[in-house]
Amino acid sequence: MSRPQHLKAVRLRLIPAAIGLGAVVALAGCSAGQVTETDTQVAAVNGGSGDLKQIAIRNATFTFPTSDASYPAGSSAPIQLVLINEGPNDKLVQVTSPYAASATLGGITEVPSRTALHAVGQSAAVQQGETPADREVQITLNGFKQDITPGVTVPVTFVFEKAGSVTVQVPIGPDHTPRPEHGSPLPDAAQGGGH
Repeated sequence: MSRPQHLKAVRLRLIPAAIGLGAVVALAGCSAGQVTETDTQVAAVNGGSGDLKQIAIRNATFTFPTSDASYPAGSSAPIQLVLINEGPNDKLVQVTSPYAASATLGGITEVPSRTALHAVGQSAAVQQGETPADREVQITLNGFKQDITPGVTVPVTFVFEKAGSVTVQVPIGPDHTPRPEHGSPLPDAAQGGGH
C-alpha cells in the first residue's frame, strides 16, 4: 500500500471514531441542568409538613422519648416544629389529635406576620444546655390512646385563629443521644466486664 492510500485508510477509520466521540459528548450535554430522580428524595426520618393559606408547618416531630424508644399508652409527648407565617398576624389557638385525650399549649402562641415560631420540645432545650428562645411555643399531646412507636405517624390538627385548621402527620423524631465512641464502654455496662 502506498503512503497516500495508507493515510486515506487511516482517515476513513478515524471518521467513525470521531462521530462516536461527538455523539457521546452531545448526549452527555443532554442531561445537563435536568432534574434528577434523586433531587426529590427526602430523608428517611423527616417531620411532617403542612400548608394553610400563608401558614406553613415544617418538620413536626415528637421529641424522641428519653426512657424508651416509644411513648406508651397514657403518656404525653412534646412536639418539635417550626410555624412560619407569610400572611397577616395570626395565633395558634388549639391542637388536637384522635390519638390523644388532650393537648396543652404554652409559651408564645401568637405568630406575627413574616415571622417563625419554634417549638423545640421540653427535653431538647435541656439536652442542649440552652435557655428557651423568646419566640417559642410549647405543644404537648397528653394521654395517648395507644403506644406510639418509631415508624407510626400521628395525625395532629393545628387550629389558627384566622387561617383555620390543618392536619399534619407527625412521627417520632430522631434520637439525638450521643453514641459511645468505638471501644469505649456503654454507659450502663457492668464494671469489670469485657468484650
